[in-house]
Amino acid sequence: MNKISKLFLFLLIGVFTLSACKGVVPVPENMPTQPSEQTEPIDDGDEPDKDPVDPALETEEGPKSTEDIFSLKRTSVESLTTDDGRMACNLSERMFAPLTAEKRAQYQIPEYPEVTSEDWVKGPADAKITILEYTDFQCPYCSLFNNEARRMVQMYPDDIRIVYRIRPLSFHALAPLAAQAAEAAGLQENFWEMKDYIFDKQQDWSSLTLEGFTGWLEEAAKAIDLDLEQFKEDLVSDAVVKKVADETAKQDQLGIQSTPTLIVNGYPWNQNYSAEVFGDILKVIKAEEKMSFECPPFEIDVEKSYIATIETEKGNMVVELFPNVAPLAVNSFVHLSRSGFYDGVTFHRVIENFMAQGGDPTGSGMSGAGYTYMEETHPELLFDKPYRLAVAKTQAPASSGSQFFITFAPAEWLNGGYTIMGQLIEGEDVLKSITLRDPGAQTAPDFEGDKIIKITIDEK
Repeated sequence: MNKISKLFLFLLIGVFTLSACKGVVPVPENMPTQPSEQTEPIDDGDEPDKDPVDPALETEEGPKSTEDIFSLKRTSVESLTTDDGRMACNLSERMFAPLTAEKRAQYQIPEYPEVTSEDWVKGPADAKITILEYTDFQCPYCSLFNNEARRMVQMYPDDIRIVYRIRPLSFHALAPLAAQAAEAAGLQENFWEMKDYIFDKQQDWSSLTLEGFTGWLEEAAKAIDLDLEQFKEDLVSDAVVKKVADETAKQDQLGIQSTPTLIVNGYPWNQNYSAEVFGDILKVIKAEEKMSFECPPFEIDVEKSYIATIETEKGNMVVELFPNVAPLAVNSFVHLSRSGFYDGVTFHRVIENFMAQGGDPTGSGMSGAGYTYMEETHPELLFDKPYRLAVAKTQAPASSGSQFFITFAPAEWLNGGYTIMGQLIEGEDVLKSITLRDPGAQTAPDFEGDKIIKITIDEK
């Protein structure tokens, strides 16, 4: 079975990008997504003389009832099971899988120097996340990251470690002297205080002359209660000047040409660097510690019918599943439901007039069950009516997993890309009552989504 790098997929689908003092790395939108104009839900009507068949299912050949879906056959020729009787799937890798020489070559990742006693470090050595921060004191984006880094170590003191490494850019004339000031303050055990002070006041000094900035740094030393004479001596000492110059040369050799350059657990990080995002990453890492990373057993009978009752904080929703068309998706959903995987999981992304998405145990949208599988689309089973239960995926093929969504309205731009595995048959009012939540919005919500209490499967 092929292995898919979860980190690689995540970098492909991240909705945030990192701003830097040189260059930006764009990434595609997370999926599923909406068109530019939202489609309104259809009104089925309730006239007594109207045919009870849902008009959204009508085709050129005539009306197609929900029951007609069960006459459809799976179109994929891919095997449903492996030789050992398990469901055919691709095993995911941990978000930050150990970096082998093969992986470094595959992703073109250089080998960054190990953290040593020569580095300035905040956080425990056994932290789950280590961020190497290659920074420039005159870079405005580095100042923004510095604010977030402080929040990280306050919010997650046992789990996140920040490692400072200087990288003055050639067009920032005052950056080397600022780095020397932080090093000089470090000799008086006030490195982090000076680092924060310089970044916090960046707009006050960034346009000064070198002479003016030297005077400003002396005032900064007074503000954080340093021995001023000692600071002035250390600021231009051979040892401090050489350390900053040597570190700059090292970063040149590594090819670091923009700031902040962030290396997270050995991997270059080009995504959003907010404390909240790293909190979500921490949730993923902790969730992965409990995952088996194995394909589930194939436990459904495609000749039988399956009804899923999704018990939520807002009430119950009942879904009829389509094992004949989407056996892999249904098997995964049934297995995860029966095993309690979805218990307590939230609807983390709920977009008005589009869909409610859940199935991520971390509630962040970044995680899953440790495996993915092939999409199972059908030309006659479409997003042409509301309340479809479907499988979320990235833009990569065979990336369907534990995350699912239920549509509020027709969403035909999703046709051919996403597996439809069921239809909501009861609880439309419950679906519509689920709290709207868009973690990718500019102002992300600071509350968790509505929870799934449990999902019960009835087999007939």
